[in-house]
Amino acid sequence: MTGPHTILVVEDSDATRVYMERTLAAAGHDVITAANVPDGARQIESNALDLAFIDLRLGAGDGRDLLAHAQNVAPDVPVIVVTANDTAASAIELLRRGAYDYVVKPVEPEDLLRLAERGIELCTARRALVNLRDVRGRDAPNWDVGETTRMKMIDTLVGKFAPTNAGVLIQGESGTGKEVVARSLHARSKRAEGPFIAVNCAALPEHLLESELFGHEKGAFTGAVATRRGLLELAHEGTLFLDELTSMSPEMQAKLLRALQEFRFRRVGGHKELKVDVRVLSASNRSVIEAIGAGDFREDLFFRLCVVTLELPPLRERAVDLPFFVAQMLAEMREEMGTTVASATDAAMWALCRYRWPGNIRELRNVIERAVILATGEEHIDVVHLPEVVRAVETQAVGAGGPPNGHARAAGPLPSVLPADGLDLKGGIAAWERSLVVQALDRTDGNQSGAARLLGLTRDEIRYRVEKYGIPVPA
Repeated sequence: MTGPHTILVVEDSDATRVYMERTLAAAGHDVITAANVPDGARQIESNALDLAFIDLRLGAGDGRDLLAHAQNVAPDVPVIVVTANDTAASAIELLRRGAYDYVVKPVEPEDLLRLAERGIELCTARRALVNLRDVRGRDAPNWDVGETTRMKMIDTLVGKFAPTNAGVLIQGESGTGKEVVARSLHARSKRAEGPFIAVNCAALPEHLLESELFGHEKGAFTGAVATRRGLLELAHEGTLFLDELTSMSPEMQAKLLRALQEFRFRRVGGHKELKVDVRVLSASNRSVIEAIGAGDFREDLFFRLCVVTLELPPLRERAVDLPFFVAQMLAEMREEMGTTVASATDAAMWALCRYRWPGNIRELRNVIERAVILATGEEHIDVVHLPEVVRAVETQAVGAGGPPNGHARAAGPLPSVLPADGLDLKGGIAAWERSLVVQALDRTDGNQSGAARLLGLTRDEIRYRVEKYGIPVPA
């Protein structure tokens, strides 16, 4: 558990309140105190809390009223009730009212800190779960940036280099959004009103690539029935984006280098030298440094094209962004296709988050489009609408029991897809979710409604997870 976290202590006994405040503060927490119900309510309303300890008897007030207020104002904040009554009936009543736990006075320091640690972990888990399962009410961030620190750093670099004419090399696996980043560089530049011209160097044979870049004069080769302007000319006062840069032949690399020395060149079959004002951005799914080491790429061309290199991570390393990508894609497709599909179910989202996405964002868009078409007339994408390769990941075994239904476990470690601030997700999302449900049921003696309240779920949602993970519950 990381800290500090903000904990509210509402206790009318001065001695007990000071003792609890000092014990929690000594453990590194930020502690806010109140002595009665009205003051406690104001603290709940005005502070971002992670946990609350509320005395059951608060002078003329009742801690139950403050518990109810906390549930209305800050439902994700666990409340631990401090009471002098340790009867089973009292404990059951408090849990039914929504308390996370209760502790009997006098409170021992180790018990206080243990309860605080568990309560804060639950608060973190609740917020992480909400972040994953309800993206409909949030504005999705620009999908080529997302929420990962790595992508935000890339976005910062884009902001710094966009207004300049510096060459930028964008590297990353196919489908990670390299052209999107290039377009963002162009859109934020002083050339934004000019053209953005993209060419895939791997898609054209060498002689056609030369003609595409530099243009050709009429009669320069068989089929050149008219003079044609090249992409360098068309990108004048704008941006030329060279995708799959390392696929260029050594001869083509030499010609491009000469053209970029002073942005002067001749059309194929021409004699007149043309001059253009163009910014060149480039991209590759292969490491250019490795290509240079292998003798496949010119080092001098690299220095001409690349002042800074942006390395885009694959989707499997930024799966925390996946719910927002899905939300944005669904919104776009709803507008384009006129469908009623507005979101993905929790089960579908778990499957999407666990899949490894070898095709990255491009594959995700393909999967979402397919699912939207299959879910026509419905409001949500469900697991049944996903391709078998994605569904198979959802049906994998949880924990150490082995994979059911003959499905193999996904290759490589599962990504930690939730910003859990200290919550250990190394065991995988499903194992983490199952553990939460088991703990909640333990706290409520198998009462599914109570467990649902603890986790901020509906009873149907907790029942679905009980059945999904085969969790035993009392009759």
